[in-house]
Amino acid sequence: MEHVSEMVWELFKQQRGFAKTKDIVKLGVTNYYIRKLEEEGKIVRIKQGLYRHANYEPEQFNEWIEISKIIPNGVVCLLSAMSYYELTTYNPWEYQVAIFRYAKKPSLPEYPPIKVMYFSDNRFHLGVDEVVMDGNRIQIYDREKTICDMIFYREKVGIDLMKEGLRNYLKQPGKNITKLMKYAQALRVKTILQKYLEVLL
Repeated sequence: MEHVSEMVWELFKQQRGFAKTKDIVKLGVTNYYIRKLEEEGKIVRIKQGLYRHANYEPEQFNEWIEISKIIPNGVVCLLSAMSYYELTTYNPWEYQVAIFRYAKKPSLPEYPPIKVMYFSDNRFHLGVDEVVMDGNRIQIYDREKTICDMIFYREKVGIDLMKEGLRNYLKQPGKNITKLMKYAQALRVKTILQKYLEVLL
């Protein structure tokens, strides 16, 4: 069992703390031993077919990495992206992740709480950026796309939060108004954006 634990530990280290059941089975480890490792608290089941090693503690470990493993084709959006960019003081109680409208619905764990948003082709693919945390690539919409999405979904997320995000965005040194207007045009929120900009600028 100790030899099995060492083999599994090496696999998890190579994969930055995460591994799928099929990856562990490829080592010659049976499902029985996988369950045993879980019972002993050495690995943590995130969802069906996906585990995190309990002893793996990267410098920047947080739930963002887990989210990227749970929904590998998802993109962090709306309030979660706002929070990441420090555009809001609001601390979302759930992670908002966008997937393509026609993509297969992902299976979600009870924790962390995730709200899946189904985006159309143009809305899904526009403005996708990447951040790297402990070697893990996490897809997230850039600031300008996030603002446009907040405007589009303002009734759902809250107009006050949308205004706060836009106000804080305008204060940030890295803002790109040209890109913001380009996205707004493509996503059909340009008229609404201009109305708020007239008040805030």
